[in-house]
Amino acid sequence: MTDWVGWLLKAFYYYGHLIGLGNFEINWRTGRVLTTPRSTIYAIVVNVLIFIVLVAQLSKRTDPNVFFGKTNKLHHYVIVVMVALRIASGLSTVLNRWRQRAKLMRLARKVLRLFEEKPQVKGMSRWGILIKVIISTVTDLVQIAIAWDAVGRLDSNQSVGMTLNFWMSAIINLAISQHYLVALFVRAYYHLLNTELRQVIDESRKLSYLPFRKGSFMTRCCSLADQVDNIARLQSELQSIVTQLNEVVGIQGLMVYSGYYIFSIATSYLTYSVLKNGPENLQLSIPAVILAFSWCFFFYLDAMINLFIMLNLQDDHKVMLCLLEERTLFASRLDVRLEESFESIQLQLIRNPFKIEILKLFCIDRSSTTAMFGSLITNSIFLIQYDMEYF
Repeated sequence: MTDWVGWLLKAFYYYGHLIGLGNFEINWRTGRVLTTPRSTIYAIVVNVLIFIVLVAQLSKRTDPNVFFGKTNKLHHYVIVVMVALRIASGLSTVLNRWRQRAKLMRLARKVLRLFEEKPQVKGMSRWGILIKVIISTVTDLVQIAIAWDAVGRLDSNQSVGMTLNFWMSAIINLAISQHYLVALFVRAYYHLLNTELRQVIDESRKLSYLPFRKGSFMTRCCSLADQVDNIARLQSELQSIVTQLNEVVGIQGLMVYSGYYIFSIATSYLTYSVLKNGPENLQLSIPAVILAFSWCFFFYLDAMINLFIMLNLQDDHKVMLCLLEERTLFASRLDVRLEESFESIQLQLIRNPFKIEILKLFCIDRSSTTAMFGSLITNSIFLIQYDMEYF
């Protein structure tokens, strides 16, 4: 049977090198992560080219009417902020990959090592990988279609700016996709661990009701203790991966979440402008409006998938905590070693609470997400009210 999941992952890997995001290599046959002159020099050349294009663009004036046929001052400011934030996010992602290169390589080695230990996680993640690839690809293709639709309104200077904006978007989308794939891998691993832990707890509960303590009982308790210790070890490594991922993405994560926040407010306002003034008054063609709304749909669909994979990962961790609480239902004292193994993993989870943070400034969880959506609605209303009063 064709390993289409492996082919998709390799396609992501080579695409990252093509656009200048990858600066080290993975030997897919042996699982080694290493730097080579070829990957380093190519990444340097592509990244230098990005900065050359950026400098060339900054030295020239860009007309905001490329995006709207007719704009007011507020449209102009919103578009400038959106484009500037997109470019800044892309550049911070590229620079962060060089600054955190060694940490990224260690993280990749750890992920590959755990993957080799339980290769079934690839099969468990196959539909999540496929959905992510499809949505990311369609988002980039729609953006290409938008650029192609604008060709007739572009001069050579604006073409450079459009190319740079698309390049930065491709880098950001791929970096976010890589983060998603790691989170998806960790979540699939958590599913395996929770299933195994459920089996251990069920069997431990049955053993706790046995009236006699024979040699087979002690042997089985030792075997279960070994399984609990192994679950604790794997859970610690998974949490270490998440912690390292939070540290590595750091500034990149802050820029991306700021981008989602600003883009959401800007999208709400620009949608209001189109509905208020009509496409004709803004000199927008119907195909351009359809393409713009299609891109927004897939862009935010991709954002929601990225968000929910992290929220669901936290839920899977809570499931493990709930499973361990069932230990209090055991009827009688089990073997000392098995009891110690359960206590050890519970203390491990208590001492190291599971968090997904951005530069330790804020956590990504359901409460913070709800607060962010409330803030988005409030600020979108403020911007629309400002437009209604002054434009």
